[in-house]
Amino acid sequence: MRAPTSFALPDADGEVRHFPPGGPVLLALVKEDCDTCNLTLPLLESLHRASGEALDVWVAVQKRDDIAVLRERHDLTMPLLDDDELDLSYDADIDTVPTLFLYDRANSCEIETYGFDKHEWREISAEAMTLAGRAGDPIGVDWDTLPEQRPGCGARNYEPGVYERLAARRSGDLLSRLVEIGNDADLYEFAYAQGYTDGFPVIPPTRERVWRMLQGTTRDPQEEIAVMPPNLAPITVEKAAINAVMAGAKPEYLPSILTLVEIACSESFNIHGVLATTMGATPVGIFNGPIRDRIGMNYRHNALGQGNRANATIGRALRLCARNVGGSQPGGTDRATQGGPHRMTNNFAENEQASPWESLAVEQGFEPDQDVATLMAMAGGPNTFVDQTSRTARQLAGSFALALAGLQDPKSPTSDTLVVVSPDHAGIFGRDGWSKDDVRECIMEDTSVPLRERIRDERSGAGLPPNIIERFGGEAALDRPIAKFQKPENIILVVAGSAAAKFSTILGGWAGGVYSTPTSAVIGD
Repeated sequence: MRAPTSFALPDADGEVRHFPPGGPVLLALVKEDCDTCNLTLPLLESLHRASGEALDVWVAVQKRDDIAVLRERHDLTMPLLDDDELDLSYDADIDTVPTLFLYDRANSCEIETYGFDKHEWREISAEAMTLAGRAGDPIGVDWDTLPEQRPGCGARNYEPGVYERLAARRSGDLLSRLVEIGNDADLYEFAYAQGYTDGFPVIPPTRERVWRMLQGTTRDPQEEIAVMPPNLAPITVEKAAINAVMAGAKPEYLPSILTLVEIACSESFNIHGVLATTMGATPVGIFNGPIRDRIGMNYRHNALGQGNRANATIGRALRLCARNVGGSQPGGTDRATQGGPHRMTNNFAENEQASPWESLAVEQGFEPDQDVATLMAMAGGPNTFVDQTSRTARQLAGSFALALAGLQDPKSPTSDTLVVVSPDHAGIFGRDGWSKDDVRECIMEDTSVPLRERIRDERSGAGLPPNIIERFGGEAALDRPIAKFQKPENIILVVAGSAAAKFSTILGGWAGGVYSTPTSAVIGD
């Protein structure tokens, strides 16, 4: 708690009492349904009557309707101040009532206490009478009839939800426009009507919830973290926090969400192109480092599926930021021809413990103990890869190559593709001592076909245009092997999931290396 230095509150008669009044003051904060407060109010009244006008005894009551009740119950004549808004209680940061502050003539707080301790209260009473110039005068209290000690009660300003409301209102951190709706309105239907949702209900972003969300980061709520396409609207920490609340995230997820927003709006990732393409691309978040366990991300059973709050809401918050701040909405600048459920959220952590390889983050130059988020653009829905019979790394890599060869269409080369290797499949590579580069080289070799088979023809209009032959050196190059991928680094290998069966997942990239590049960053505070 901290002694108030200034305030103005109305008393029971409507007169505004300004602090400091210019003389010694005994200030108490109480509430009606506290037995200890009711025990001490007659003592305070005795001090008020005994000290005359030489000492101001003010009692701030935490609920307006209780003022008349307490006045009648204890026959009180001392000023009872209305702290129904709890501003004084919040400024004093009290968590227990009754709380007492005794100020001297210079309005410096000499003594403060809470609850009831008879020895302390006798000392305070004596000091208060001394300040009033009445040292040694009795105050008419039979101290022998009072208990030695009694604990106080919880202050209203620390009741669930109340402290957040006060902090949100008093902190000055929240500058976003407040939308007022009727008491009888359905908040969830209102959000649908305003277009704030992604099709699922959103959590109403009240000031209290947004303030609580902001406690998850040390960053200034008004810091501009990015410019969000397509509307090129500035997005602040506060704006991201609002959408994080709507997504159902917890405060400890906010630093990850802020990092994803920053990555998404970078030139290398190009979220405008990712969300505007008719191909239906979407951001995919991959997390490495201690943060995976610290915020409870899932990287084992059903790692790419539903059921984990962190996985689901971090990715959803990014999409809501793009929708509600950037203005990306289906039928507007979001031009996905078909889309898919993967565009709601697609976010997971790497199962580093089950991997025979260095993590994705370490592979990109980060340290193992750093919290790192990577964002890549996925062109379509996840494809399940099944191989339950390969027993060697060579066989398994060959099976992966067969699956990858037909990605998007069998004839066209592609670039960045995410291969999420299950622990069982990763174990086969690990037992045979195969590195990530070994797997990539095998896939490059096994997906290579003569250039002539990648050219459009009468059997299929898919593939490379015939005039590209000249770029490869003319007709003599038609037998030249061309891999599915432009370079081995386009095959991004991570390990996730549980050691349950030999199933992995392939997520094809979108225009990787041309319009969007997988981008990583350290997650801050």
